Amino acid sequence: MNDKENLIQEIIMAEERVEIMQLQGIRQKVWDTLTKEKNFDPGDIEIDPEFRLKLSNCEATVSIDFIINLDSVSFMVIKCSSTAMESWESYVISFARAVKDYQIPYAMVSDGENVRVTDVITGSLLCDSIQRLFTKQDAINKMKDFKKTPCPLSKLEKTKRIIYAFEGIKCPTVSKT
Repeated sequence: MNDKENLIQEIIMAEERVEIMQLQGIRQKVWDTLTKEKNFDPGDIEIDPEFRLKLSNCEATVSIDFIINLDSVSFMVIKCSSTAMESWESYVISFARAVKDYQIPYAMVSDGENVRVTDVITGSLLCDSIQRLFTKQDAINKMKDFKKTPCPLSKLEKTKRIIYAFEGIKCPTVSKT
């Protein structure tokens, strides 16, 4: 590579490092809010869980930042993002609908300051403030009448393809060698 290409690569790598640090800070802020302010036990929260996503013509491993589980049932999936929270809503909602044999009832995206919590079954926005985010007791109360509902078969493949497409966005643009 020539000097110009090296300089461009260094700039891209520096921007990626900044983005990774921002994302780590957002994840820590969300973790602290959940465990310190909303009273979820650390054991209630899976960190970076991975799932095998089977589409009609391929398979992929997909992951999410956090999943809150209560009594061995998933309550909410959480995606942390340093940019464009609204654009990640489709991903997190699709993720909640398709990674298990039932739809996880709530999906959240957060930039560390703001949140968007969606009821996965109805598609309605429930919360847009980190202060109004569910406490553990709120979550327990909401799960009392929870019935496992699978994603409709007619929508499942399209939903999985949304997840698959967003997974490509999460890939680094420069190899980390």
